[in-house]
Amino acid sequence: MSSPDAFAEWEQNKSDFTVWRRFWALVELRRKWKWADWFYRDADRADGEIVAPTNWSAFSHPQYMVLSLWIALLKSVHEGITETLDPIDMPKQQRVDVAKVLPPVPNCIRVFPATKGTPFRDFRNAVFHCQWTPHLAKFKLDDNTCRKLETLHRKIGEWIEKEFQASYVEFAKKYAIPKHSLLDPDMMKLFDD
Repeated sequence: MSSPDAFAEWEQNKSDFTVWRRFWALVELRRKWKWADWFYRDADRADGEIVAPTNWSAFSHPQYMVLSLWIALLKSVHEGITETLDPIDMPKQQRVDVAKVLPPVPNCIRVFPATKGTPFRDFRNAVFHCQWTPHLAKFKLDDNTCRKLETLHRKIGEWIEKEFQASYVEFAKKYAIPKHSLLDPDMMKLFDD
């Protein structure tokens, strides 16, 4: 990584799926999971459990916004792990199967919990995109689904952190990254919170 031009380095090394792309994919997934985790830690709780409101509404309490942002970001990270990291406008022939880049994904994080009514993809879109209606009347978030989301959140975070640490070792070795670089996981921890 001697070149100051990151784009040129990306172009030069992007065909290295198991070291270069894996490391950068995990950097991105870890970063977005940290964002989700920030909202998760700030979610409204009663007796240690997240309070699960029943629907999305224009008149929701600010804590519901925190809960919604957590779920939407978690869904985005999950899609990055299980579906794609390519931009939506990337031509199909240029897309890379994320399974060829990431290490094997454990079964316990392959499936996003189901909800009655609107799928979480629609919920995520409603959180991040303005829509004609201020609510998703069909979206229901019950306590059971909320607990499943919490379990998934924790398992995704553990998996990303473990794989990120392992990928850094290979990345630093192959690309001669100096110790205490800002890419070093120990250095990144300084900026985590």
